[in-house]
Amino acid sequence: MTIPKSHTALERSLIGHIAKYGPVTFESFMNFVLYDNDQGYYPTRRRTSASKPIGTDGDYFTSPTTHPVFGALLALQLREMWLLLDSPSEFTVVEMGAGDGTLRSDILEYAQQELPDFAVTIRYIATDLVPPSNINGVIDNSCLPVDVVGCIISNELLDAFPFNRFIVEDGVVKEIFVDYQDGEFVDSVGEVSEPEIAARVDPFLDSLKDGYQGEVNLRLAYWSDSVSAALQRGYVITIDYGYDRPELYEPSRRSGSIRCYYQHTLSQNPLRRIGRQDITSHVDFTTVDHTLMVNRIKQVGKLSQRQFLLNLGLKDFSDDITLRSLTNEFSREDSQENLAGIEALIDGEGLGKFKVLVHSKNIDQAHPITGITGRKTLVEGRNTPTLNNSEATHARLLRSGNPFARINPELRSDMTWEQLFCEDSTNIVN
Repeated sequence: MTIPKSHTALERSLIGHIAKYGPVTFESFMNFVLYDNDQGYYPTRRRTSASKPIGTDGDYFTSPTTHPVFGALLALQLREMWLLLDSPSEFTVVEMGAGDGTLRSDILEYAQQELPDFAVTIRYIATDLVPPSNINGVIDNSCLPVDVVGCIISNELLDAFPFNRFIVEDGVVKEIFVDYQDGEFVDSVGEVSEPEIAARVDPFLDSLKDGYQGEVNLRLAYWSDSVSAALQRGYVITIDYGYDRPELYEPSRRSGSIRCYYQHTLSQNPLRRIGRQDITSHVDFTTVDHTLMVNRIKQVGKLSQRQFLLNLGLKDFSDDITLRSLTNEFSREDSQENLAGIEALIDGEGLGKFKVLVHSKNIDQAHPITGITGRKTLVEGRNTPTLNNSEATHARLLRSGNPFARINPELRSDMTWEQLFCEDSTNIVN
């Protein structure tokens, strides 16, 4: 086989594998192009701070990089959980998928400044499959502890797990593989590689027309097993975008929920920009709940990120910034930037639409969790964390009117950054 010189080293490796073994599952393809140690998206993007996947100069934003209020509110929720566990002398927080460590830094900094009684008990372990080489405090996820009393937390971790893709043909669930033909990577349809793929979709087949495509993530069970193995007693906080299975496989979602992010543009074509774009899909929360339940980890509650943060007291923080701007403690620009960042966290069409799942293990009675119940604010007049003026922030990106369509001709001319989180595939460029 003659391989065109235009292909990258990553693509050449993949082509060689396909030539030797045949078409690969999308799960294998995604695992290789995102996580290959030498050439994958995450390892190459995280080797230097100048090439981060997250932020204005990266491919997408996350809640921790939007405003430090996110980490502060989680710190308050973690402190309440510590109290509900009878204030153990050591409270372990395990963050899975910690990325560049921003959430870790924000939680610890706020705890040290505002929650000193809790801060002295925290043992914070931040892990990632691809820990950045230049960030202290984030370690390889093979180093998960055991006998944890505390909380295991993740933010936008599960959506990044490699997944299998399927298509309905003649009323039967088939699998979409990745092949290489005539000088390009293409989809290839065949029998499912794992029976579980069809088993998850079969209950919905009567309403799915031929040509319907979607995703099945088989790795969620392994994640649940690892959470259970680590957690002896305490809580699990999982934040991500997704649906319960009946909604995930709605007939109207004919192209599935696959998303590819590149320089703040969005597409559903994972076979372009191989190794240079992130690939995700919406999380199947039914599988998350079921696999945790099998491990005797019970759901405490599930709600939108918007409601979760409001329940904890986010409005107290935004009110404080507004008041400080009126007394000239903040400039108008700083006030607007901070308020825009905080508002973005609860935007009902963006980050606020994400789901927060709280689970518990080996906790006999159902204690009220403020993030779920909203029974009181946990802010209680505490100081508000603010943006570092040197940061290239989410708020500036939203306000800038960044000419995405001119930089990326494939993007529809009137599309805004916030619409990159849309659920309507008609707004997405292939």
